[in-house]
Amino acid sequence: MGSQILSYVIFIFCLPCILCSTENDGVLPKIGIIGAGIGGTSTAHFLRQLFGEDLEIDIFEVDKVGGRAAVINIDGNLYEAGASIIHGKNKYMVEFVDQFLKDKPKITRGGAGRLGLYDKDGMVLETSQWTAVTLGKLFWRYGFDFYNIKHWLDNLFMKYFQRIYQYQDKGMSFTTVEDLLKAMDDSMFNMTQYSMHDVLIEVGFSEAFVTEFGTAAMRTNYGQTTNAHGFVGAVTLYGVDSDLWSLRGGNRQVAVELLDQSKANLIHGKVTTVALVKGEHGAVSYEIEYDKLDKDHKGETGSREYDFLILATPIHGSQHKISFVDFPNPMERFGQEFHKTLAMFVQGDVNKTTFGLSHESQFPEELLTVSSDVLFNSIGKQTPIGEEKNNQQDSKQSVWKAFMNQVPTESQVDSLFVNRKDFRLVEWMAYPEYKPNMKLPPFVLNEHMYYVNAIESAASALEMSVIGAKNVALLAYSHFHGTLEKIDELHLPESDDSGKGRSDL
Repeated sequence: MGSQILSYVIFIFCLPCILCSTENDGVLPKIGIIGAGIGGTSTAHFLRQLFGEDLEIDIFEVDKVGGRAAVINIDGNLYEAGASIIHGKNKYMVEFVDQFLKDKPKITRGGAGRLGLYDKDGMVLETSQWTAVTLGKLFWRYGFDFYNIKHWLDNLFMKYFQRIYQYQDKGMSFTTVEDLLKAMDDSMFNMTQYSMHDVLIEVGFSEAFVTEFGTAAMRTNYGQTTNAHGFVGAVTLYGVDSDLWSLRGGNRQVAVELLDQSKANLIHGKVTTVALVKGEHGAVSYEIEYDKLDKDHKGETGSREYDFLILATPIHGSQHKISFVDFPNPMERFGQEFHKTLAMFVQGDVNKTTFGLSHESQFPEELLTVSSDVLFNSIGKQTPIGEEKNNQQDSKQSVWKAFMNQVPTESQVDSLFVNRKDFRLVEWMAYPEYKPNMKLPPFVLNEHMYYVNAIESAASALEMSVIGAKNVALLAYSHFHGTLEKIDELHLPESDDSGKGRSDL
């Protein structure tokens, strides 16, 4: 009901400009995008597809193109420092790679090497190089849960999730995250109302599986526990798969290619203010003030005005704060709390004493933790993703990445690694704090002003950002042309919707 009321309100205040736009056929809007991560660059890509080559698009970026998809150089090799995984069933990301980067080799991420589950008292479970031994260990501890979780994710969760692609193929979009999820199936939204723990227990999984494997998956992917809501829990479990990979040279290349083909004008600047400007006949526009950061104009300020404005950066989950001026309501009501994540890169040796090992080779390639009492969320051996001559396999020391929720002390680092040759800390506000029944920000913040990152309240991932980007691009296109029948329609036209409304999840 709340979603329907919000959609109605948005319709009412957008109506005057919608009617106006249909009377000015042939005059395209000027569109500004704040943020050149995967969300912003894919938005520019979809806008170009929808509006054509004459559309004017500016995209502002305070740092590097790619946003949270970033790389780090250690001892002459590149490693993924964020947004490191692409799943083989990520429709849009796979299509982008096939279209723009098909010659780039893929580096397998899933199913390689041994996996360990660890708590403060030691190893809980460790897989073997022998498949039969691993299956025996999993069955002994979790029964058929490992088989059942794959069946549940493939045949129920992904079956409903993939409906969003059908909606978007038909040009349909949604003003709220709630309606976007309900378009997949009512159960997909319902999962955001309950904890991951409660959702999985209700489905029929054992307490041991949920508290151990579920926690391990959430801690390594989101730095959180099974107290997070069930939808993001399902997304993270689906990421524990063998069909995972990244691009040689880094996944940020996708954003770079999207920006290039979109022909958007990249402005290296820090947006400081967004002001609402009211014009004749009730039409609005947005004036952007920004600090210029390019080397030729650094220290100068600039301003630009746009008919449509798209935020592809967190409103509150970023160190780069934006002031919103002359808006009828404060932007704080659309905010959400973001989780601080720390990735610690170490070139060195695992501390054998801490983990009770006689040799470093006994340490699994990926160690996940099943309790928030453990200092780290996960530790994984890293594979270089660059094309440099220096090969990690020729080095005496491996490079490890440990995810943590707080900056460690020197003694804490020493408890995990010894003989350190290199040490880096990468800290960022990576994704929201996920809670049951949390606020789901809308995609429409104001008339002709959109928020791509609203999708992160459901789950933060590369593919989710692209889905949010296409939804926003479709909203802008429909609002401009007045095709309201394509907005907030929860039923697919001319399709078999016989499973609609079920709540099997």
